[in-house]
Amino acid sequence: MDRELERRRSGSDPMYMGLLAISQAIAGLTDGEIVMQTCSTEFRKLVPHDHMDVALIEKNDRINQVYEAWLRTDWSNAAPSSMIVAKSPIRLVLLGHEPYLLTGDAINDPRFHFPGADDGPIFDENLCSRIHVPLRVQGTIIGAISISSHAADCYDHSDVVLTQHCADLLAPYFWALSRAEEASRAARAESEAKSREEFLRVGALRLTEGMETERRRIGMDLHDQTLADLARIVRVVAKLRMQTSVSQEQLASVEQALITCLGDLRGIIEDMKPGILDVFGLEYAVEAILSPNELAIESPFEWKVRDCTKGAVDRLPTSVRTALFRVVQEAINNAMTHSHCSRIDVTISQEDGNTMVSVDDNGIGISKKLLRTAKGGLSHMRTRSKLMGGQVAIARGPGDIGTRVVVTVPFTSEPVSSLAAET
Repeated sequence: MDRELERRRSGSDPMYMGLLAISQAIAGLTDGEIVMQTCSTEFRKLVPHDHMDVALIEKNDRINQVYEAWLRTDWSNAAPSSMIVAKSPIRLVLLGHEPYLLTGDAINDPRFHFPGADDGPIFDENLCSRIHVPLRVQGTIIGAISISSHAADCYDHSDVVLTQHCADLLAPYFWALSRAEEASRAARAESEAKSREEFLRVGALRLTEGMETERRRIGMDLHDQTLADLARIVRVVAKLRMQTSVSQEQLASVEQALITCLGDLRGIIEDMKPGILDVFGLEYAVEAILSPNELAIESPFEWKVRDCTKGAVDRLPTSVRTALFRVVQEAINNAMTHSHCSRIDVTISQEDGNTMVSVDDNGIGISKKLLRTAKGGLSHMRTRSKLMGGQVAIARGPGDIGTRVVVTVPFTSEPVSSLAAET
């Protein structure tokens, strides 16, 4: 034993010198990808290989990270939801069922191929000869290290021993890196949660202010328009009551005045709650606000509303659908008020689990300054969208013509606050 130790210290043991070189090369490195590439470069001098990877697991059921050297495969590019230990071709090592895996022909080795196995890269990259050994920290498997060669029958048990020594050296290093990354993710999540909380606080405040402004406007409309009209009608009726006879024309005039007053009042109520949305759905509700009677315009105007979801948008929660309608209503009102457009197209669609409504006009377009400031209605549109868990994009239209507003919400979204659907 003393002679063996002395031999290693003297530098005559290639394995000892190789592992020492790896240790020195990765000392101080904190990026997993760089550590992986550096380690592979040094380990190639002990065991030649065309591909090397480290897979790290959490709670024995999910692979939370894969680092690769020399070849980039789907194992490191896969979506996190698909990185499951049970689907890994090396699950026997990751689960501790086998102390290692050694094969001279992984392409035809049944241990790597089973229903649902994530074995595509073995075939895509022709990973023929392979060695897989576990990474352990305090007796617990935290992952595995793998080396592969395009040539067949390259490795034997002595290479397995060398790979295991390398794994034992790297295990604490990658465990520390994974804990640091986990802490970083937790810190980012906490920061994002605080940002969302602050956004919701400010958003709720802005929408509350908007609601109060809207209530004051409604009160003024009721006072200056509806109450004034009713008072005038009362005076007319009082005069008629003093007359000995009343003509049909006089009664018709009073009747028409009452009809007008009721219409104005109904418009105020519909502004408060779009009841047509609940009865007929989003497409019809948008068509209603684009109708000539609602727009009260004299110049020629064209519009089109398309629901490419075939009514699926109306399966959104009522509060989300109402808030979505409010954003579209604001976009249309802005176009009619400011853009001098002669056409508006509204398209309702679904893509990648999201519901999207785009409002396109052919007007003069929105200025870059207004896009940057996004005050008033534009700010409310963005705030309301975020409270639904979505977002709104406002930009110049295709070909730099007009304005395009696209509001996107998750299909199953629930608004964070009922404020998103109010006002």
